[in-house]
Amino acid sequence: MENKEKFYCYSLRLFHYISAFGEKCYASKINTSSGKRYWVFKKSNRLDKIIDSYNNVKHTFS
Repeated sequence: MENKEKFYCYSLRLFHYISAFGEKCYASKINTSSGKRYWVFKKSNRLDKIIDSYNNVKHTFS
């Protein structure tokens, strides 16, 4: 799969938000530089809408 077909998620909150909508990541890795975990999702129109939704509400619960 090419990089343009992947969405790299570096936010635990966003990962949980996306997962709550039933989207499954197909990879979870550790960044070798920072030591932090990230998740990889397959891009889709549905995923784009979920991310847009998250961007509209993310500051509400900060």
